[in-house]
Amino acid sequence: MRDKLKYIFILLFFIFEMSILQAQEASMSLSPNQIMIGDHMELELKFKNKGFSNTLFPIINDTSMGNFRLVELFKVDTFFSGSDVVIAHTYKITCFEDSIQTFPSLIFRNGPTDIYTTNPVAITVNSPNIDSAQDIKPIKDIILLPLSKDEVFSYLFVSFILLVLVLLLYFVYIKYIRRENLFDREKPEDPPHVEALKALKQVETENLWQMGMVKEYYDRISDVLRAYIEKRFGIMALEQTTNQLLVSMNEIQLPEYIIQDVDEILTKSDLAKFAKELHAGELHLAIIKMAYKFIQSTQLSNDVNKRTNALQVKRFYAQNKYALKTIAINQASFKIMIYGLITTMLALSLTIMLSYSIPINYILGLLANSTYMFFVWFVVLGIIVTLVALLTVRAKLLAYLVIFDYNSVILKEKTQQKSILFKDIVECKINNKGNLVITDMAQVNYIIPKEVEYFQEVGERITDVSDLESNTN
Repeated sequence: MRDKLKYIFILLFFIFEMSILQAQEASMSLSPNQIMIGDHMELELKFKNKGFSNTLFPIINDTSMGNFRLVELFKVDTFFSGSDVVIAHTYKITCFEDSIQTFPSLIFRNGPTDIYTTNPVAITVNSPNIDSAQDIKPIKDIILLPLSKDEVFSYLFVSFILLVLVLLLYFVYIKYIRRENLFDREKPEDPPHVEALKALKQVETENLWQMGMVKEYYDRISDVLRAYIEKRFGIMALEQTTNQLLVSMNEIQLPEYIIQDVDEILTKSDLAKFAKELHAGELHLAIIKMAYKFIQSTQLSNDVNKRTNALQVKRFYAQNKYALKTIAINQASFKIMIYGLITTMLALSLTIMLSYSIPINYILGLLANSTYMFFVWFVVLGIIVTLVALLTVRAKLLAYLVIFDYNSVILKEKTQQKSILFKDIVECKINNKGNLVITDMAQVNYIIPKEVEYFQEVGERITDVSDLESNTN
């Protein structure tokens, strides 16, 4: 009886062990089983058991797979198949050796004693057909795909930040720089006669000759007078001797009495400065009064006699040139720079959005290889285009001149110039933008920007001389 029970117990134990072994299963699969050299395959390792266990999967690396190479570990999954628990490891692998390659068997361990070995698998690795007569080509063409939503949103976020920074700079320009002239402070310049009269008044109030500083007194008067003549008549008075200056003033046909006054002022000043000649007190007063008289008699703006002296005005200003103010050129340059950067950022955002639906070969290549370099090159390209536009416009503005000739006013630009005869001018007026509009007999309008130096004086001159020509005719 005992022997029978012993055999029954052994039989039941054997059946139990067999059921456990049947429930445990290790498997390996490779797909596809035929590839082109360098292509990717999917390696899947599975272990099935009745419950969770401490199963050791084989180590997958470049040394454990023979000629095969690991590309990427995809994921580890655990799922249920009926009452069984299945654990799956998935890898991406490749092979760079052609012909038939054998993927080696792998060993699973479950507990201290259970070992499971998979069977080796034969994989066919083909090499491309190479025609030695043709140029070397890649094994496969580059496949370009549109950007994903996540990529688009991340790139757009960066471009949005850059755009916000540029708009902030533009806001600062509109709010402060343009309004307060912080970019290039430039006080409105006084007309030459106002500047000279202020300087003479300063000399008069300092009482230089009364304090024995006679040389300094005449030196200051001479410098004020020369600076006025240079700005007023376009003569390089500060660089000429007294005799050279008088010759230059004769060439522009100034009245004789004016030249005589200038001669006396400068001659007495030279004697006091260089010969240290001591003049009487009455002469000191006479010299500064003479300087006042010269400036007041030759001034243009606010000159009560300028209508009757229009012919002299025409002669005084012959060949004078007026350019655009430096501050206006700088403001225009700054505005072009801001607009160029804004356009660059908008183009960057548009390119990224288009890449989401349209494969753009070079752009996508840069995005895929280096997002940082993509932004750098795009911004650098935008800056280069902006600088070219800025330099082109700036050169055009710097070349602009209003030139007064003896019988006409010339508006000169970089590539052309327009000449308007004084006798053909029928109207001069300021438009709603503050610019001066000249209309000739053919009803052609010529615009002089309000940013021109001495803009008011230029308008007065044109009006004065054109009125003179009309009255003469």
